[in-house]
Amino acid sequence: MSLTNLGLVEHCKKALNEKWGYVYGTFGTVLTEPMLQSKLKQYPDNVRQYESFIRSNWLGKRSADCVGLIKSYLWWTPTGPVYNSKTDKSANGMYEAAKEKGMINTIPETPGMCVRKDQHIGVYIGNGLVIESKGTKYGVVQTPLTGVGATAWTHWIKCPYIEYEVVDELKEALEYICPKAGIDFNHWYLKAKEIKYLDIVFKNIYKAWR
Repeated sequence: MSLTNLGLVEHCKKALNEKWGYVYGTFGTVLTEPMLQSKLKQYPDNVRQYESFIRSNWLGKRSADCVGLIKSYLWWTPTGPVYNSKTDKSANGMYEAAKEKGMINTIPETPGMCVRKDQHIGVYIGNGLVIESKGTKYGVVQTPLTGVGATAWTHWIKCPYIEYEVVDELKEALEYICPKAGIDFNHWYLKAKEIKYLDIVFKNIYKAWR
């Protein structure tokens, strides 16, 4: 199975819905006592100060640090993620490995783009929203791309280890709208391609109705 931007988005939504935690150095496995002891030794400066909080909130649950959330998708198997050194990058390393990148104010409206600032990375899921494993006290959360509550992202990148599919936003909007409104999909899909700005109207209705 190929790894895609849309698959990455769905994986991040799964982590959000399952309320994954954050422990530095983890990548989506269930946090056990032996694993916690290992991370305490491996990353004492990043984990030790949060040990009590981790034990109370994340022990026994899946956890991932910021780039670990992305790596958990890359490494996912039917039984959970399996480490792969070939794609083991830090947040900054993922940025350096990316061939396509830009300043955050030029981010394409493409779900599955990664957003980053120094030493931190998240996943843009579309419609102005990001899913990120924000920190030990937060876990995996959804935040706005910009404005109040947003992380101060500086750049976007295409994850270098997945394929990017183009999303037909008009098709997605009409597949949602037509059954609810009792109108014919094929007729209005073609009309929206012909009539200027009609596609934008449908996309905005879709965003408002969701």
